Amino acid sequence: MHDTVQKREAELAVRMDDALHGLCQPLTVLQCRLAMGELIGGHDAMRTAIAEALVECTRVNLAVGLMREMLQHELQMDRDMQERMR
Repeated sequence: MHDTVQKREAELAVRMDDALHGLCQPLTVLQCRLAMGELIGGHDAMRTAIAEALVECTRVNLAVGLMREMLQHELQMDRDMQERMR
């Protein structure tokens, strides 16, 4: 049983690492969009940068939501496994 728990923990760690890595791209794009708006200057450039940054924020929020669901699912499975062991 201990091996099963360790295997599940290792699998979760790999999936979480992949998910966190996936957050890097939208965060980098977000940073670049805002930096471009700042560099170009002007009202229109900033409005465009903010609009594009908001799209990237949505992507980040979706990715974080999926990570939370994945983690909550794993935690529930662990609780269920512990309950069965009692």
